[in-house]
Amino acid sequence: MDLQCRNIHVSLEQKKILTDINLEIKSGQLISLLGPSGCGKSTLLKTIAGLLTPDEGEILIDGKLINQLPAHKRGTVIVFQDLRLFPNMNVEENIAFPLKMRGVSKVRRLKKAAELLSMVQLEGLGQRQITQMSGGQLQRVALARALATSPQILLLDEPFSSLDENLRQDMRSLLLALHKKLGITTLMVTHDPKEALMISDKIAIMLNGRIVQYDDSRSLYNCPANQAVADYFGPANYIEGEVRSGVFQSNAVCFQTTKKDGKYKAMFRPTAVKLSTGSGNYQIVRIDYMGEHSNITLQGNGLQILLTVISDDELKIGDKAAVEFDTTKAILLEAINTNNLVT
Repeated sequence: MDLQCRNIHVSLEQKKILTDINLEIKSGQLISLLGPSGCGKSTLLKTIAGLLTPDEGEILIDGKLINQLPAHKRGTVIVFQDLRLFPNMNVEENIAFPLKMRGVSKVRRLKKAAELLSMVQLEGLGQRQITQMSGGQLQRVALARALATSPQILLLDEPFSSLDENLRQDMRSLLLALHKKLGITTLMVTHDPKEALMISDKIAIMLNGRIVQYDDSRSLYNCPANQAVADYFGPANYIEGEVRSGVFQSNAVCFQTTKKDGKYKAMFRPTAVKLSTGSGNYQIVRIDYMGEHSNITLQGNGLQILLTVISDDELKIGDKAAVEFDTTKAILLEAINTNNLVT
């Protein structure tokens, strides 16, 4: 099912939370809402689900306006961060509960619960109590319960945030497998950029209650709309300069570009800077050992440069160094105060 949000505005306790939200999701897509805590991601999810009412705007599923529909008639289901499973019910009863509320017979409920247990790889655990399940298993139970009513739209509010990295990876793989099998239009809230890049058809970046960019993973990473978006995908080096007659010029690096004349910042990811030691205008001031790779911080030419190299015990703080910028990976951003871009 297609999902559209048009000009959505939401206020809570007289405070503006969402401003002019426009989002279009095609049937069967898996979309991530990515942004820092407090930017309005969960509020948007609750508004789509019918748990909050927008001040302005329209929400449509397959072209049908659903603003006036109660939550249980929208064809949406939401999995919250805290899962909200019933501790007084066993696993099977939790999964079957939405069907029970709809008056589905016990035989059909149990059959559906068994199918879903198999689908989320929890076969044979239907009689277990919720208190006997691990964190990863509880996530699977919550996901199975959400799928019990065959929703048109699946809404996930940071469902994996409480898991360690190995379990998160397992749940991502399960979610992708279920999405491929069922084809349910899915909107997932996350504050983890790596997670969003890995699993999403498209990503909506939210900052201060607005969607500031909506695009596929590669476009967001390689062509961020502004520095605020670029910074969300990890640290980067910004070199201020100016484009004149098709050439970006600065004290540290110059290269040809098709950008129009004006002031810009050239952005280089840490992997787009090469290091050579022994001599040069830079000095190593910090080494962060990360295992196979190390993050190196250098100072010189009035700049602080961060780069990533294969770990080398020969590198020492205080070493002189030269750097080479891979200009094929440079991203030119207009030199505008980024605080003004997201308010």
